[in-house]
Amino acid sequence: MAKTRVTFTIDPADAERVRRAAERAQVTVSAYIEARVLGAVERDEAIERTFRDADAATRAAHAAADAAIWPDPEPLSPERKAELDGVLGRFFGGESRTA
Repeated sequence: MAKTRVTFTIDPADAERVRRAAERAQVTVSAYIEARVLGAVERDEAIERTFRDADAATRAAHAAADAAIWPDPEPLSPERKAELDGVLGRFFGGESRTA
């Protein structure tokens, strides 16, 4: 199977820790890192699968609550927009702003 080279940078002290851990496991540093990284990825994917439905329900509940608390505002009438532009203009000292 073809392999892809991945390069990353870590602190020298951490590199030494990884080298010693690989030695204890009696594998190369490359094999050690590959196994550890893929193990972490597999755990993350399992967690995502496990909580996918709960996360979707939470997002939907938050969206429903937001819609109930902060409904979409009605569009500004041209008169109200002009009024707000005037207030913003005075507040910002004549700089061009728009509501």
